[in-house]
Amino acid sequence: MAFPADNLEQIIRQVGEPIARALGVEILEVQCTGRPANLLVRLILDKVGRVGIEDCEQFHQSLRRTWEVLHPEQVGYRFEVSSPGLDRPLRDQRDYRRVVGERLRVTLKNPMKKQSVILGQLMTVTETGIQLMDDQSKNPQEVSVAWADIAKARLEVTF
Repeated sequence: MAFPADNLEQIIRQVGEPIARALGVEILEVQCTGRPANLLVRLILDKVGRVGIEDCEQFHQSLRRTWEVLHPEQVGYRFEVSSPGLDRPLRDQRDYRRVVGERLRVTLKNPMKKQSVILGQLMTVTETGIQLMDDQSKNPQEVSVAWADIAKARLEVTF
C-alpha cells in the first residue's frame, strides 16, 4: 500500500526526526519524486558546525533500517541524504542563528546607502532582524537589516 503523496513527506519526517535528534542533526527539507514503486526521497540535513559526510551516512543507514522495519511494504524507496551545501540559502531565523559568526551575502529588497548587496560577518540575530559587520567598505561598520528588507541571503564561501 502506497502512502498518499501529500502525506508522505510528513510520514518520512515522523520516522526521521527521532533519528536526527539522536544523531545531533536537523532535517531541513524532505522532497519526494518519482513513482511509488521507485520513489526517490531526498533529505537535507544540517547542524551547528556543518553536516559532514559521516553525519549523512549515519542518518541514511539508520533511516533505511528503521523504514524497513516500520514500513516493509515500502522497501522500494530510495533515500538520498545530503547537507545544504557551503553556500546554502538562509530561510528563517533558526537558519540565521545557526550561522552567527559566519560571512553572509545579503541581497536587499531596497538598496541601503546605494548598496543592494551586503557582504559581512553575521554578528547577531534578533526578532526584528540581523546585525552584520559590513566589510566591503574601507571602514567596516555594523549594519542593521530588518527581516522585511531581506530579499535573500546565503552563506558566503571564502577560500
